[in-house]
Amino acid sequence: MSPLQKTMEWLLEIPPAGAGQGTSWRYRSDFPWPDWVLLLFAVAAVAVVILVYRRDATGASRWMRGLLVAMRLGAIFLLLFMLSSAFLSVDRTGLPYAVVILDNSGSMTAADPYQDDDLRSTARTLLDAADYEEVTPLNVGKAILLRDEGAFLKRLLQRHKLRIYKLAGAATKVAECITPEDVDEVLPQLRDLEAEGDRTQLGQGLRSVLNDLRGAPPTAIILLSDGITTEGEKLSAAATFARRKGVPIFALGLGDAQPVRDLEITDVQVDDVAFVNDPITFLYTLSARGYAGKTVSVTLRDESTGDALTTERIKLDADERTQKLELTYTPPEVGEFQYVVDVQLLPKEANTENNRQVRGVSVRKEKIRVLLADSLPRYEFRFLKTLLEREKTVELKTVLQDADAEYADEDRTALQNFPVNEEDLFSYDVILFGDMDLAFLTERTQQELQEFVNKKSGGLLMIAGTQHNPIGYRGTPLEDLLPVQVSDAVRKDNPSLIGDGFRPVVTLDGRKGTSIFRLTDNERDDEQVWRDLPPFMWAFESVRLKRGAVAFAVHPQTDSGNEEIPIIAMHRFGGGKVIFHATDETWRWRYRVGDLYFGRYWVQVIRYLSRSKLLGRDRGAELTVDRKEYMRGTPVQFRVNFLDDRLISASETAVTVVVQQHGGPRRQVDLKRLPQAPTIFEGTFANPVEGTYHAFIASPTFENAPPSVDFRVTSPMGEMRTVKMDVPELTQAAKITGGAYHTLLETDDVLAAVPRGNPVPLETEAPKQLWNFWLTFALFVGLLCGEWILRKRLRLV
Repeated sequence: MSPLQKTMEWLLEIPPAGAGQGTSWRYRSDFPWPDWVLLLFAVAAVAVVILVYRRDATGASRWMRGLLVAMRLGAIFLLLFMLSSAFLSVDRTGLPYAVVILDNSGSMTAADPYQDDDLRSTARTLLDAADYEEVTPLNVGKAILLRDEGAFLKRLLQRHKLRIYKLAGAATKVAECITPEDVDEVLPQLRDLEAEGDRTQLGQGLRSVLNDLRGAPPTAIILLSDGITTEGEKLSAAATFARRKGVPIFALGLGDAQPVRDLEITDVQVDDVAFVNDPITFLYTLSARGYAGKTVSVTLRDESTGDALTTERIKLDADERTQKLELTYTPPEVGEFQYVVDVQLLPKEANTENNRQVRGVSVRKEKIRVLLADSLPRYEFRFLKTLLEREKTVELKTVLQDADAEYADEDRTALQNFPVNEEDLFSYDVILFGDMDLAFLTERTQQELQEFVNKKSGGLLMIAGTQHNPIGYRGTPLEDLLPVQVSDAVRKDNPSLIGDGFRPVVTLDGRKGTSIFRLTDNERDDEQVWRDLPPFMWAFESVRLKRGAVAFAVHPQTDSGNEEIPIIAMHRFGGGKVIFHATDETWRWRYRVGDLYFGRYWVQVIRYLSRSKLLGRDRGAELTVDRKEYMRGTPVQFRVNFLDDRLISASETAVTVVVQQHGGPRRQVDLKRLPQAPTIFEGTFANPVEGTYHAFIASPTFENAPPSVDFRVTSPMGEMRTVKMDVPELTQAAKITGGAYHTLLETDDVLAAVPRGNPVPLETEAPKQLWNFWLTFALFVGLLCGEWILRKRLRLV
């Protein structure tokens, strides 16, 4: 505000403008004469006054005559001014808004994104000034706003009021600044701003900001962002809305237009159990960004020694394309091993934490000893026998109750009778128990079968039949082994057909709680395979789950009580596991594909059941997580199942799990006992950040290595799969709105480009009357008196 304006406000007693405000003056009058009459009068007055003084003041100097003319004309015009009823209208105005939006989505946390040397140097200078160590687009954006105690914001504040927003999943107002002191107050809040949200909605966020200010559109929007939109409307699409509002966007690009360079190993799959001198296949996924066409080494290592066991050279595909690959290694000795699959580090790689994954494998010398027993040579028995005879990791024996006496002599896998000797029975790892007639098994043998599962941690799979299993086991020791209730089960008179058949539906427990239902190497393909498998034509439907049991697969329809019908169920019995198949028709999966799915399923089931016994771990417990890979912020659910009741304390929180992040800190998680399952403890590891983790049971203690599990936490796919700054999107949005796109090297140019903007009317003060203002009357009298005094001195009066 000029000194003259300040003086006038003081004279007219106009209240001074507040912070972020100004005043707009408008002169108004209501003269009774038409303009043309006023103009003629003014011309005539000037002419008459000049003529009069040329005639009367011939003895005065020229400048004195001019002064007298001016004073007389001034008095005349002041008289006209007073006759005009002149007044001053004072409008209170506000400074226009300027908006600063800082993108704080997940993609803004990409580590060290700058490959250009000039950008890297500028970013480092900004970060050092703001005392930030990590080079991320978000930190660079904050450093720009924090530099020189908020000089960027304070320069904008000279001509505007400020609204500051953060934008990830939605736009949220951080602060409104009117004075420099307001900027000082908001700087600590900006310094502590963290990335948030699993998605970026730049377009929707821009609309939200404009709607917030729809009564007074901002002069400009300054957007500090990488331009990446992962969900909803694109920024350039929303820019048309800003153009209609007359709001230009000045985009300051944070990040690098080049893709962030990164190599990543994911989804490593390997069997938990392997055998000496048998090849182990490690399936893994390799993805690369910024290294297309390069050749890298992928190595399998022994984590304890760091020794390379096998290495392959892989030529990388185009950016963003994943390669499903495998490494094969033949272990020469037995033991518990932690194997590492890692890819070599390349120059300028943004994230080196995802270059490796660890998997534990128990290498055994002996094969899995399997006993396949049934009363009749059903199709399930025949195809299983053929499959397992060919399986190199299985040592098979079979029992067929209705076989001829010569059968055992002719078939190398056949036994004369079901093992009645405890030592013989306990020598097996897994028993596949078909539609067996218990009339041929003594009660003692049935009790030993219980002991095989309960005490020896053996695996038992019971395959339903039309004659005995499971309804014939009611009231016997085998009833306790079943994961389903048979006390109320009813055998149908004609159970041979179920309409057009059905395909079982794999439950969440089946998909996430175990890997036995993985029939392909890809989860999406897996779902399609299960939908396309040949249907079952028969199942024993009159069973219900026991308490504590889980259904891995259910009938697609519910029963009359709207309860699910278990087709494949499992429960733990002491130290071992028991699975129940309510159907004997998995052999139908061989249609046109042979053992592709049938074989993979049964081998995985056998390995799953053999794990507790075959691993030979006397620790007596298993530590599991609900899945192997989590998104950032998703809670990790730990479960400990005690196979040996002697290890369980009476305390409700007697289990402690230690979680170790690779290259990071340790955290402790306490697990609580489930009321409905006394041997199971569960707990949650909350808010995990990106990285690979190794967890193990710290309490209670175990004689050997404690049970452990590995898992991985990743960024949301939408956020971190695209970490290259979207320059075309930022440029187009700025162009549409009449703004401009600037790089990190042009930060000061952004401020110079922001227009001044138009003041925003707020309110109108009461008009100030000028025609009767005391100063107007005093000036009129002063002019008349001054002229009279001069005329008297010149003797003109």
